[in-house]
Amino acid sequence: MVKENTILKKPLSHFALSDEFLEMARINRFNNLGEITKVPVSKLLKLPYFGYRVLNELITILKYYDVDSVLSDD
Repeated sequence: MVKENTILKKPLSHFALSDEFLEMARINRFNNLGEITKVPVSKLLKLPYFGYRVLNELITILKYYDVDSVLSDD
């Protein structure tokens, strides 16, 4: 849980993310991974600039840090 909280609260600039991902985050006012993962996947996909490529990138980075369990589709 400590690792999860630490990773999810780091600013997005800490991670090697695509310009597309960072643009989506800027437009939707996400500052860290924790803010993004609080939103169910079905709602994320309805946000501006949040498509399947960005979703794949999000899942990849969460898996890399072994915190992908926080992502939900409720």
